[in-house]
Amino acid sequence: MVFFLHRLFKIDSVMKNTYSLVLLLLLIAAACKTPVNIAEYRESAVAAEELNDYLLATDRWEYYFSQVSAENEPDGSVYAHAAQTAFEAARLGKSLEWFEKAAQKGYNEPPMHKTLALIHQYQGNVSKEISALEEYITRSEKADPDAYSRLFSIYYTTDQAEKAIEAWENIPDTEKRTEQNLDRYFTLNKQLKNDATADSVSMALLEIAPEHVGALEWQAQKKYNLGAARYKKEMDAYEARPTTGNYQTLLRGLKAASVHFREALQYFETLWEVNPDDRHRYAEYMNNIHVRFNDKQKADYYRKFIN
Repeated sequence: MVFFLHRLFKIDSVMKNTYSLVLLLLLIAAACKTPVNIAEYRESAVAAEELNDYLLATDRWEYYFSQVSAENEPDGSVYAHAAQTAFEAARLGKSLEWFEKAAQKGYNEPPMHKTLALIHQYQGNVSKEISALEEYITRSEKADPDAYSRLFSIYYTTDQAEKAIEAWENIPDTEKRTEQNLDRYFTLNKQLKNDATADSVSMALLEIAPEHVGALEWQAQKKYNLGAARYKKEMDAYEARPTTGNYQTLLRGLKAASVHFREALQYFETLWEVNPDDRHRYAEYMNNIHVRFNDKQKADYYRKFIN
């Protein structure tokens, strides 16, 4: 019995010593292998990206960054790369965090600002989106039409008319031909008193949207003003010198004025149908035109609508 206990004690001692030795070896191995593990997480992050598994890749990047020390911390481009991966994984907060880290390390390449603009757009932060887009455009070697399109839209909605006009020059031609963008460009040029441009844009609008109220009103008013100005000019000239020769000149002038009035009337007649809520405004012009044409019946009809 004593022999058995003695032998058991020796076995237990050996086992304890062996366990301690194994534990020590494991700790030493782990300490030696830590840098390898960090590198492996970086490599596994890249491998996950190649498989389009951005969520897993972001997790790997997150672990990798948590393990690096001040001595082996990567440069800004690595943080920017991981931030782009986090963006693809829809982890916008983490993407912003890593882009900020990249910027702190001196990274300032255009793609970072483009992605930052998208993040701010998703988050509804218009002022930061503008700043990011402007920075992206400033640092890009080539113009990015899509970025200018977005800026044009933002500038328009934030009442920055002059900047919107500048951005317009660089947006794609296909975007320039959409009704929404033409309408905005038309509005901006009216606001800035760029009448010649507004006039040409109104005609472009009517080509793709024949019932566009703003463009119709612009052309109707323009034609009416031309007719009224010519009519007044010819009448004033004849009244100043009412000779037979000047009377013939008057008739030719009034004929030219009538051309403008008829063109204006066509626009007003379209407006009468497509925008009935404002008939009271159009009625005054239409009444005046028919008075010039000596058409009493139609003049009386439209007079009834004048407030």
